[in-house]
Amino acid sequence: MSPFSTRQNYTLKTFFNDVRTPNNITTWERETLSFLSQVGAAAYFQLASNNKQRDKLEALGRAGLCQRYLLQGEKNIKIASSKLYKEPSSLLRTLVFTQLVKQLSVPMEITPGEGIIHAVIHINDQSFPVAVLRHNDSVSLLPFMVRNYNRLIIISEDYHPEFDKITIPVRIALDEALLSNDFHFLLPGGRREYLRKTQDYKGRAGKPTVLIVE
Repeated sequence: MSPFSTRQNYTLKTFFNDVRTPNNITTWERETLSFLSQVGAAAYFQLASNNKQRDKLEALGRAGLCQRYLLQGEKNIKIASSKLYKEPSSLLRTLVFTQLVKQLSVPMEITPGEGIIHAVIHINDQSFPVAVLRHNDSVSLLPFMVRNYNRLIIISEDYHPEFDKITIPVRIALDEALLSNDFHFLLPGGRREYLRKTQDYKGRAGKPTVLIVE
């Protein structure tokens, strides 16, 4: 089961900050805070690759430069965020969106969405509305609700037959693919589509990628 699934039945614990401003901020800390301001929140395992970086996240939280949470369940997940969350569901939607951003690994701007759209990703002068679906979300009206968008990315725990009825260009990212080293989108009907490659830019993970939804 995905760690971002609402079926995990997490409880949310909030850590209070001491608001002790650090003497200096490292480049990694500045970049991390900037990333959090874009995506909203991220799990420690999405941000930190070693114990030193995890300690830095704790220090940023104690300094009041980010919020800290703990999703408590079968496996606990530590969270750093740039805003407040009151319950697990909205936080889990943000975390799985963050996983998409990390998999795309290209320069982008992110603006808030509304309604069914969690956020909008802007890449290469194109905008990609992103809908985030979790377990038990109703999808029966989804094709009707998104019909006026030019294109759409859907993040979902499972593949739903309603995806095949969407008439606009759409790509589906399942949690399973987002958490794998073989990341790919699904097209309506279930065919895989991998990110197109280019030599013009190398993303954070060293994997050149360009996102095109036509």
